[in-house]
Amino acid sequence: MKKEDRLQKTISESGKALVVQQHNIFQSEQRVTEVQRDLKQLNNLQQQQSDVLDQLLTQAEDLLHDNPLEETEVVEFDRIAETNYDQLSTVGVEGADSWDKYMLNIESYAELHQIHIQKDPFSQLLTERERAEIVQQVQKDYHMKKANCDKYDYAIAASCGVLTGFIDVFFVGAAKKSKLGSWTEEKVDRTIIKFSKTIWRSDKNNGAKLKKEPDSIASAIGFLERRFKVNYDARYTEDLKLNGQNLTMRPSNHHLKSLGHSPDIVGLFFSILDQFTGKASFISGGKILRLVPVENKQKFELRGNNLLAKIFAGFANWFGHLMSDIAGSSGTRGHMDGRKGSGIPMPLFSLFQMVDIGAIKSGDEHLTIAEFSTQVFEAGYDARHGLTMAIPVALNELMIRLLWSLKSLFYHKNTLLESFPVGNKPELRRMLLVGHGALCAIDGTDAYLRSPHNILGIAERLNLVAWSRFGMSALLEVRSLYKAQSLDINAMDQDLYREWERLFDD
Repeated sequence: MKKEDRLQKTISESGKALVVQQHNIFQSEQRVTEVQRDLKQLNNLQQQQSDVLDQLLTQAEDLLHDNPLEETEVVEFDRIAETNYDQLSTVGVEGADSWDKYMLNIESYAELHQIHIQKDPFSQLLTERERAEIVQQVQKDYHMKKANCDKYDYAIAASCGVLTGFIDVFFVGAAKKSKLGSWTEEKVDRTIIKFSKTIWRSDKNNGAKLKKEPDSIASAIGFLERRFKVNYDARYTEDLKLNGQNLTMRPSNHHLKSLGHSPDIVGLFFSILDQFTGKASFISGGKILRLVPVENKQKFELRGNNLLAKIFAGFANWFGHLMSDIAGSSGTRGHMDGRKGSGIPMPLFSLFQMVDIGAIKSGDEHLTIAEFSTQVFEAGYDARHGLTMAIPVALNELMIRLLWSLKSLFYHKNTLLESFPVGNKPELRRMLLVGHGALCAIDGTDAYLRSPHNILGIAERLNLVAWSRFGMSALLEVRSLYKAQSLDINAMDQDLYREWERLFDD
């Protein structure tokens, strides 16, 4: 049984048990009421008897003092009928050494007392007031409302988008001419050198015989290439047995063609698959090709004594090899010509190779989407440039969220929790849409003005990260408009399961 089904079954059974326990408590309260009523009658009778006894004592004292007795009324006390209380029935716990046996006792009790448990037992447990309070809370937390932005919200979002749009225009631009790109590439190089030194020292401490510690980008890449070998790292078609299949590949695009070099879940899947099967996965002509590396070119053996160890080793090889390729190869980096090499593609960018359709005119050629994306990648549109493009997008996101939070806190006088810039905030969602839309408008206009008749030049200058974020915001806004005044069931389910798992674990 799946975890979700098991949780649902346990919740339903717990509701049934609560309904039975509620009936049991109601019976007990009724019995307490009956006992209190009888005790009150006994108390009244005792008080009457005490009053009559006081009168008799007074008459006795008068007789002792020879005082004449007044005529008194004979008092007759009501006789209280003896009450035989029926024994209260309870849910049997004898032999209920498991939850399933306990539920059998619950069902037996319900059948004996003719308790009809509804499909949703919790509806029988709530009062009208409690139901109204829950509805009100659900409407507040999970109701998908339309955004109610004022002119200041739109002004803030548009200003942030325009500002970061100009940052994108003047400091990001095209991949090979980006001012921020040089800074990003330097940070990537430093990260690779630091990573290689960490691995080198770890291997050295574990007894590996190593030479000089990596101290430059070329030596760091070379060390990682040797340390994290994979069987699918083919630079030329000659490194693979094609067996009649068509694959056009060169060193400048082999990271794009190889699925194992994609830094996403797709790349991880094909990397581990290739390492286990000894084959290499490439994309060509919109098709996935499973090719066998030439044996004298690729000598590879996946480490590990069991399946889990081999999967972990495959993941380590995938990640380590990506680190060796993200800044280019050791043969192109660190030389006087300043070449930055062919890096790895941005996440999911390799999937454009599956779209082998279309007729995009680039110069004198008519290219498919797959062929055109290859040209864009070879123009420097790799993961390093993706990090550069993400800078104005992240800055835009942070500025809008921060300013919305400050406006909510100081202008609308909301609480700190209500002003936290995450969650179901319709106004914030609309502001993000406007802000990222403004950034993309500036970016697209600049790309067209700089290369009005060159589709490749336009593509090289477009900020794909910004357009992806804008598309996501647009989808969220369309979804909210389509489902306006309805409930965000996914968010509600996540919160409910999170709370139930917390209780279940405790």
